[in-house]
Amino acid sequence: MTCGAGLFSAGGFLTAPAADALAVRHGRLVPAAGALLMAGGFGWVWAAVDRAADVHTGAWPFAPGLAVAGAGLGFLVVPLVNVVLSAVPADLAGGASGIFSTAQQFGGALGAAILGTVFFGHTDHGLTEALGTAMPWVTGGFVVCAALCTALPRTAVSGT
Repeated sequence: MTCGAGLFSAGGFLTAPAADALAVRHGRLVPAAGALLMAGGFGWVWAAVDRAADVHTGAWPFAPGLAVAGAGLGFLVVPLVNVVLSAVPADLAGGASGIFSTAQQFGGALGAAILGTVFFGHTDHGLTEALGTAMPWVTGGFVVCAALCTALPRTAVSGT
């Protein structure tokens, strides 16, 4: 799936430079939009997996969804720390940054554990079945992430 992985990276590469400036203007809406783009992109991949189950189509049907998800990644991850920490007083920024980093690492590990359990729990039915079973969890996770982003501060601090 080399073409898809490259397009996922390209999507993030294209949106990342604008993400901080957009977050300064629009705050929490930027990471929320990023999470929704990721949900939509992985939803596209999920649909492509469903369609590809009967016929070998190669990686190209996944490419547009991965590009959209990658674009969402740039809008979600890049400005997130600036949005989260914008409401923290300067004298508490170091501690808050450490808590943010710990929470981010914990969330990533928990997400990987859940998705890995779902995916590998279904590989005995084939990789297509396993991927098709895991994709609703991926898509739903990013929808939940978008909803949680609405609880973040309305503004962001400048990353520059």
